[in-house]
Amino acid sequence: MSHDGPIEVEDAITRMLETIAPDRPTTSMRITDEDLLGRVLAEPIRADRDHPPFDRATMDGYAVRTADLATGERLPVLGSIPAGGAMPKDVAAGGCVAIATGAAVPGTLDAVIEHESTDRGDPLEVTAKDVRAGRNIHRRGADAKAGDVLVPRGTRIDAVARAAAIAGGAAVGTGLVSIHRPPRVVVVTTGDELRPADDPLDRDGDAVLIRDSNRPLLVDLIADRWTFGGNVTGTRHVTDDPSATRDGLDAAAADADLVITVGGVSAGVLDLVPGHWARRGWKTLVRGVRMQPGKPFSAWLAPDGGTVAVGLPGNPVSAFACLHVLLRPWFDAFRGVEVAVASRSLPLHAATRANPRRPAFRPANLVVDGDGNVEVAIPGWQGSGDLPHLVGTTGFARLPVIDGEVPAGTPVEFLPHRDDHMRRRGGTGP
Repeated sequence: MSHDGPIEVEDAITRMLETIAPDRPTTSMRITDEDLLGRVLAEPIRADRDHPPFDRATMDGYAVRTADLATGERLPVLGSIPAGGAMPKDVAAGGCVAIATGAAVPGTLDAVIEHESTDRGDPLEVTAKDVRAGRNIHRRGADAKAGDVLVPRGTRIDAVARAAAIAGGAAVGTGLVSIHRPPRVVVVTTGDELRPADDPLDRDGDAVLIRDSNRPLLVDLIADRWTFGGNVTGTRHVTDDPSATRDGLDAAAADADLVITVGGVSAGVLDLVPGHWARRGWKTLVRGVRMQPGKPFSAWLAPDGGTVAVGLPGNPVSAFACLHVLLRPWFDAFRGVEVAVASRSLPLHAATRANPRRPAFRPANLVVDGDGNVEVAIPGWQGSGDLPHLVGTTGFARLPVIDGEVPAGTPVEFLPHRDDHMRRRGGTGP
């Protein structure tokens, strides 16, 4: 397999996915642990008993035998059952009991008549007409039987899934559930031109330097459990020096599933990252991708197959695009999420210049006009370093390869990078 030149986006994704072993690592967490939210189940959670565990009243009212009402007799109220209260062992024939929503219905009674449908007398007696067996009763085991799967393997745990698991007994005993271990990620920025985020850059000569915005950008994105769900175990910066690059990358790869380098991955004299992995005997998976921005994206696999290294371009929008378009499927697969690109084909709101050589991925929003039509709107684009025009966008528009403009109304692929991707027309900014 040749890796000499840029490959298609889909091929790059496939090559990354092929590095993931079928027996992905797992770990255990308590079902009540707040850090569990966003993690993915490695094993299903099963019901420890029937759900509901008893015949449950679904209305406040009176539990009756329907046979006792057939003749129109008035039924004396012989007691009451609150939610969580003990059931009477028996209810005498010809009588009924007041019952609360959620309370257990005695086995000898077969319907619950809501208060407003009864004719109550004094002393308290009840009569009603046309009552069928099963009325206002949620039968035992109607939702699930003991042993049934309540939360399937591969589910990303959210508030609802956790509630279902707790209802099913997952907190009983050890309270531990099995999840796919998130990938351990080390982020390495490169370049003599980078300075810390809080550097005022007010010294002589500082005009040619830039603040390192990529490190916080990538760390924040990767650690978000609802998108990438990675475990950032470390960050490093290496200068454009062969020894610094060697030592920094070796240390980063020592205990990581994924090493992400930013910058130093093109073909310049000071682009030292590809040469380092080659000298270490790492297999080249990708050496360039046909996309703009993001063409320099590269990937390597360690000799033992246990660690992947990827090189992102140094421009922030390029790094952001590569992370979402090329690496999101890898993160999803590693942590057990079904791999599926949530894209939509929608008309372009306004004519936009494309790239004549490779697909262009432009920061974009979905806008809705007064008639409810959804379109893809692209704010101003000033190149792969244009962070200001990335702010407030919610996805990428994938433009076709043509020489010139893509006309308004042309269907284009929209790949969301945030959930809140719907906006009213004109709302293409923050």
